[in-house]
Amino acid sequence: MVTISRNELRELLRSCPDVKLVEVLPEVSFLEYHLPGAVNVPLSDCFNERVLFLIPELSQMIVVYSLNFACQQSELAARCLLELGYESVFDYEPGKVDWRAAKLPVEYGPSILNESIQSKSCESADRTPPL
Repeated sequence: MVTISRNELRELLRSCPDVKLVEVLPEVSFLEYHLPGAVNVPLSDCFNERVLFLIPELSQMIVVYSLNFACQQSELAARCLLELGYESVFDYEPGKVDWRAAKLPVEYGPSILNESIQSKSCESADRTPPL
């Protein structure tokens, strides 16, 4: 797993528009605000199933993020993705607090893709595993 800074993420988003941004915080946090184009796959008991459903191509470049440096959920999610066989995984450790503090654009509310994920059978397991 490779960590990525805000500036590196901005450059990656410019140079590789098909990169998938994945917020791993609970839905309530995602709805508050999230990085533009991000999808929400909470780090829960069904994380693996949901991410494989959403991003079936293991060669897809993925950037995971959570709240901030103190929140280790993005690091745990990145490890899970690598264990699943994803080849190109980055962890934006500073998280969405850093992004917003830099006055970069954010989005509010649900992602269209979240609707299909939420309808999966694992919906009842939306709790964060203990760290």
